[in-house]
Parts: sequence; C-alpha cells; structure tokens
Amino acid sequence: MFMSNAGICPTGWKSDKYDNLIKETANTIDPAKRLEKFKEAEKLLIFEDGVISPGVWRFKNTFIRKYIKNYMAPTFGALDLKYTYTDGRE
Repeated sequence: MFMSNAGICPTGWKSDKYDNLIKETANTIDPAKRLEKFKEAEKLLIFEDGVISPGVWRFKNTFIRKYIKNYMAPTFGALDLKYTYTDGRE
C-alpha cells in the first residue's frame, strides 16, 4: 500500500528501503521471516519516518433501560432514534 509505485500514498512519501522489505516478503516462504520483515517495514512507516500514525477512538458507554427497544448506537455519525420505542415501562 505504501510502496513508491502504489500511487495511493497522499503524503508523497517514498522509500527504497521500504519497497525492498515488502518485495522481500513476497519472495519469502517462511512465515516467521515474513513477519520480521513486515515488522521492520511497519517500524519504518510509524516510528522512523513517521509517515502514518495509528488512530485512537474513545469508547462511549451507553446505558439503556430494559424497556427501551430497538435502540441502535451508531459507531460513526449522528444518533437516530426514529425506530426506538418503549415497551413494558411501569
């Protein structure tokens, strides 16, 4: 995805070292060796060159009473209560 010829990296970052690591994984059969090469490539992307940064999302706790029915909390976007209703409320 981040290889120099991929055309998908909006940062314009290019690295021969990264390209070679990814090419080497394609020609490596041993899973342990492949994993080490991928780890090295990831280290280059995140720590050494800082091309990408892992995203962090906060958790949202939602408490719902037993009589609330059909409540859906979207992961992304606005809360929509159109189909939410109550049933069995005293």
